[in-house]
Amino acid sequence: MKYFFALMLSLGLVAAPALAANGLRAAEASAAEHKILVAYFSWGGTTERIAERIRKETGGTLFRIEPSTPYPTAYQACLDAASKEVAEKSRPAIRSQVEGMDSYDVVFLGFPIWWYNAPMIIDTFLESYDFAGKTVIPFCTSGGSPIGVAMDKIRLHCQSSTVLDGLTANGSVNVESWVQKLGYGK
Repeated sequence: MKYFFALMLSLGLVAAPALAANGLRAAEASAAEHKILVAYFSWGGTTERIAERIRKETGGTLFRIEPSTPYPTAYQACLDAASKEVAEKSRPAIRSQVEGMDSYDVVFLGFPIWWYNAPMIIDTFLESYDFAGKTVIPFCTSGGSPIGVAMDKIRLHCQSSTVLDGLTANGSVNVESWVQKLGYGK
């Protein structure tokens, strides 16, 4: 009996690395099977930099969500405009549309946190497409506010989707490691 357990233990030690390697290959194959969109809105460039890192890590397609009427470039004027949009529950128009949105099955969605939530243009984006059956993965940039309230908004718009927990990319967050853990790295 003692020899049986020793044999089983040694077989397990030999098989474990092979199984781990096969699991890694399965995750890589899974990521390669997905058509990934990295859609983002960025006012000051921070969210854009994170989106580019995600695109590079996933091999996905990058789409910039741009308002038809640009936000003011001065910080306080932008805050005032954003505050007004929230108060009016407005839906700022988006300059262009995602081509072939139906073909994407994974959508990374990025934005800065404004007034503890996603900017109103994210509502416009979410209401412009059918996300049923897609996996939506939010990411945000923020000076200190968490993604929590924005996640509620996204889940409300994407009730027929799989919405994964979002990432708040502040400071030295390892975006590439996060994408790998999700199983969408190339």
